[in-house]
Amino acid sequence: MGIKDDIQAEVAAAFSADLADAVDTFTCTKLIYSGEFDFETQTYPVVGDESYSGRGVLFGSYLKDMVKPTDYQVTDSKAIVLQNEVTGIPQIDDVWTTSKGRFKVVNISQDPTGSIWTCQLRRVG
Repeated sequence: MGIKDDIQAEVAAAFSADLADAVDTFTCTKLIYSGEFDFETQTYPVVGDESYSGRGVLFGSYLKDMVKPTDYQVTDSKAIVLQNEVTGIPQIDDVWTTSKGRFKVVNISQDPTGSIWTCQLRRVG
């Protein structure tokens, strides 16, 4: 096991113990579209769905950050998730269901080591 794996394992253990009060879980289910475009309904046929889940520090703030995303809104939250704690790959426009409501992924970035995603979340619905 490499250093990255060791660190991720230790942080995951901390998520379950010392940091448990700061960690939230989320789920995401999204439709899969395929086939020929239906001009009458202006949609593609739905052929299934896929879902993923994970946990991390989901409701951080951008307020004190010097560099904010270009489409930042004051009510946006910053989610920090370990990639090995998520069962899929988050995408822009995914909607995460959390204990605090539903949030759309507006922006996503990855750290240089490929171990953490930072997601900009915006409340929906």
